[in-house]
Amino acid sequence: MGTHGVAAMSRIDAAHREASQRFVAAPVLGRPEAAEAGRLGIVVAGAPDAARACAPLFEAIGRRTFDAGTRPAGASAIKLANNFVLGCAIEAIGEAFALVRKHDVPANVMQDVLTDGLFGCVAYRTYARIIADEAYDHVGFSATLALKDATLVLAAGEAARVPLPGANTLRDRLLGAIAHGDGERDWAVIAREQARASGLG
Repeated sequence: MGTHGVAAMSRIDAAHREASQRFVAAPVLGRPEAAEAGRLGIVVAGAPDAARACAPLFEAIGRRTFDAGTRPAGASAIKLANNFVLGCAIEAIGEAFALVRKHDVPANVMQDVLTDGLFGCVAYRTYARIIADEAYDHVGFSATLALKDATLVLAAGEAARVPLPGANTLRDRLLGAIAHGDGERDWAVIAREQARASGLG
């Protein structure tokens, strides 16, 4: 149920097949608050009978199960792609906040526009609030863990010959945050990296 590379999942799946065992990959989607509330999204891939056997567990901890097919590596691909999109959204939010701050607009105005305008989804509401409040010490997912995932995304892209220029930018922002001592803060701290690059304190 963790986040792993697609190559590793393929190897684990093959080892289970060799041992005549069933293997189901089921990485989860959601911050710790979602886990506490039993509201996780769960991406499931594996033999259908094995996935069905696990269904009561998934129903107990999640709000929805997403069927990613019969190959466990597919669940990893979905989880990594999801984190990639979310990371790019956080990067864009950080850039937007830096831009308006440089034009002397209070951060809470940008937060309101993002959360009560076109981008009122949970991800934008959550991360716009964290960035506006600079609440990076309330960690849902650390910059260090996000760097691991960004590296796995790039490896998955390379294996499939899929260019992911946004993932390179995300990785570099995360590396910068970690180099500045923010590795154990929430990954939204990449907005601080954008602020530094923009000459903001």
